[in-house]
Amino acid sequence: MFFRISLVLALFLAVSHAVPDLDEIKRNLKKNPNHYRDAPTLDENTVRLLKVDYWFRTESMLYDDLDHKEKDPSTVIAGNYTFETLHHDVEGGMLGRISLTHCKTGNCGEPSPIYISFRQGGNNVESVFKASEDSDASWNFLYGIANTIYTPQEYGEGDEQTVDTIYGRCRVNFGRPEDKRFRRIIDKCELGYGLNFTKFEGIESVTYDQDVWYTQNTKVDADIIMIDAVEMLAFRSPLHEKHGFHVESRTHVEIHNRTRVFVTRYCEDTVPSAQCAEQAFGAVRVGGKLYDNVKIGQVKPNKLTKLIGTYRRHLNDMGDSHICEQHPLLYGQIVQEARSAKREDWEAAIRYPENDHVLSVIASSLGSVGTAESVTTAREVLLGNSPDHLDDLLFGMSQSSSSNEKWHKQLMYWLGSLNKESEDYWKLANTIATILRKRCEATSSSLNSCNKGKETIVNKFINDLTAPGVNDKVLEVLENIPVFGSFNIAKKYICTEESADIQKAALNVILAANKNLYETQLTHKLIRVFRNTCPQQTPTSHSQLAIDILLKCVPDHQNVATLILRTESLNPDDQEKWNYLYKAIESSGERDELKAEFWSRMRQFKVFRPNFLHRALQADSHVHWQNIADASGFNLFSTATAEFIHKSFKRSNFELSLKKGRKDHSLFSLSIDTEHLDQFVTGSASSTSGTPEGSVRIGVAGHKLPTNHIFKGSTDLLSTVWDADGRTHKVFEGHIPVRNSRVSVPLLSGLTVDVDSIGAITLRVLASAEVSLWNQRSNAKAEAYTSGSLHLTASLYQESQHVRKIESTISALSTFTIDTRAIFESLPYDFCLKTSNNNVDVKQKTVIEEVSHKKKTYNRKRVHPGVTYRLDDSTIRQCNNYLEQFRL
Repeated sequence: MFFRISLVLALFLAVSHAVPDLDEIKRNLKKNPNHYRDAPTLDENTVRLLKVDYWFRTESMLYDDLDHKEKDPSTVIAGNYTFETLHHDVEGGMLGRISLTHCKTGNCGEPSPIYISFRQGGNNVESVFKASEDSDASWNFLYGIANTIYTPQEYGEGDEQTVDTIYGRCRVNFGRPEDKRFRRIIDKCELGYGLNFTKFEGIESVTYDQDVWYTQNTKVDADIIMIDAVEMLAFRSPLHEKHGFHVESRTHVEIHNRTRVFVTRYCEDTVPSAQCAEQAFGAVRVGGKLYDNVKIGQVKPNKLTKLIGTYRRHLNDMGDSHICEQHPLLYGQIVQEARSAKREDWEAAIRYPENDHVLSVIASSLGSVGTAESVTTAREVLLGNSPDHLDDLLFGMSQSSSSNEKWHKQLMYWLGSLNKESEDYWKLANTIATILRKRCEATSSSLNSCNKGKETIVNKFINDLTAPGVNDKVLEVLENIPVFGSFNIAKKYICTEESADIQKAALNVILAANKNLYETQLTHKLIRVFRNTCPQQTPTSHSQLAIDILLKCVPDHQNVATLILRTESLNPDDQEKWNYLYKAIESSGERDELKAEFWSRMRQFKVFRPNFLHRALQADSHVHWQNIADASGFNLFSTATAEFIHKSFKRSNFELSLKKGRKDHSLFSLSIDTEHLDQFVTGSASSTSGTPEGSVRIGVAGHKLPTNHIFKGSTDLLSTVWDADGRTHKVFEGHIPVRNSRVSVPLLSGLTVDVDSIGAITLRVLASAEVSLWNQRSNAKAEAYTSGSLHLTASLYQESQHVRKIESTISALSTFTIDTRAIFESLPYDFCLKTSNNNVDVKQKTVIEEVSHKKKTYNRKRVHPGVTYRLDDSTIRQCNNYLEQFRL
């Protein structure tokens, strides 16, 4: 703080007293011995002000890569400007005027003077004004110079602050690192105040920093005679070293002349500086330190209908089955434009006859807007014309980045208007659960508020959902919002006399919840489930789910490991359960080294040393963790679990996840569950008789879709088998926005940069199955076609004139395949599963457009070879048995 006061005191002495240095005094006396005697006599209405002339030079450039910097053009603005002091008030405020006097480069334009009201003692800008004749205040080098000199820091709050600036929320540091030299640094900015969404932190790094040096007069501590400023803006991505751009600007200012003027006071000193600007000079306020009403970004027309037309034509040219990097690129652009589209734009797009086959994209992008108006438009226009696209609309809502309170309330009103017995009610409730979970997870404080029951809308949703009673449908919805309220409800149904379906759904809710919610009472219940000591017989599925939850507790609840291992015996009650446990412990250790070390230490105790039980188990249930890729700080991995009963498949779960730092993101999950399938396949009566059932639940980008029941009963099962003739069916298709940012950055040089950054992933899951009852064999294949794009556009403007533009795009395309073949002549039936990933094609494209509209294009391509993933020991053994049938 002392440094800033010293600097401002120096400026104050300069502008209020204008003390000349010794050489200047000698020159003045040599020219006129009576120079200082002839000075005008000051009266109470005359004030001594200062007029200082400066010359300046700014240089700005936009380039794609450091290698091209030397050859790329730059924009230079140079000339002279004048700073005048106009008023001092008794509160320490000061009014100044900055105006252009001469342009040396011929590209300065004709900017009107600007007025700055600032606080002495800190140079803290309070108000910014434009001249009354200036109809439209647009960012130019005069505003840039003002922003260079005056600080956005709060007066009296210290030399280092984190405050709102014209760039966003930044850290501002002011100090004096050496004598006669002051320095201001602005960095660590959360850039922009508008839309700035990133689903996966780190896929695109954004840095802005500026470094300004002020040099003081070495003879008299009164003037800042020179200013040098450098600022850098960069958008880069760890996914490709050539993606992104850099903006660099440099500003140099030097004092040229200084003149004292004696004028009649413009305002009384009791009049605040800001008020004086309006009263005496007719200036119009255009904002404070954020320059609120100064035009920075370029006004662009909405391109929603145009982009939808481009998407439609692309599908017409390539076919509906085609998938490429253009799909996510165009969808990301549509989502960005959707936020500023009006209702008439949506009506035109929805009701245009040729858009019928792209209504799924329109519905999804409309859902992603996340405003109360978008819900009204969807209900009245989209669903009124095409009610079949409700699923696309809801999925778009589930992936929206919006946290609009009115949007949440409008969704609750919509839910309240539906019949609770209808399928649409449960679909909408399932989506609202995900939206409210995102609301809770937005910040640590909001999550804490949700878990403590202080979020009214979250409490209302859970209470309304559970008011008629809790069943497996309710718990399935609560799995998408596993906060404390949902967790507390689910906990009541563990190890009770409730139906097996409800208990299983409750275990899934608890498994989805954060481990910080787990407590001793819950772990004791789960141990009883694992040991099969509950009031009802515990199915193996429940025991295995209990294992998954208990292993999340370790090592936070160390007694859990003791309680589990004390249950070991040489004569296990359920070999499938124990095999699953040992595989789950091994898998958790592969994923987390701390857990591996913990279990190793537990096994060192004599009573818990491993025995022959581990190798003697004859079971196929397992957990398998697979590290797929690890690059640029991102870790991609999969977790697969499977349960078998009496050597017959019971259920499985596959999840593909992405980890950055300590945060996990679920990309895709597939859960398959069956009941009593073995007796139908083999005619065996070894298991408890019942109706065969099968269901599938898919999760995409953290949102679990409603469960899809494939068959229920022998008739449905036979119908499903007869339909399994090898035809390919589309299981899912959707788009996930991963990046959406639009920001305009004003430069100290007077230019501006408009940046649009979008990213999306397109996922299409196709499945085919062929079952031969005659040969008692089956082939099944699931293919997940994935395409992702990250697109960045940076445009450099001088006022409204386009200077340079860079477009940079990264895209990736690949296919993930699961192929399963089985022979079910008898139990145990033989099968083999293979998971593989085709080549990953990565492309990077940079297009540079000059002011002459001449373009340069750089295309780069990489191919990462495909891979077949390692199988767990149980699956390898099963594949060997399957292949043995063909050798015979």
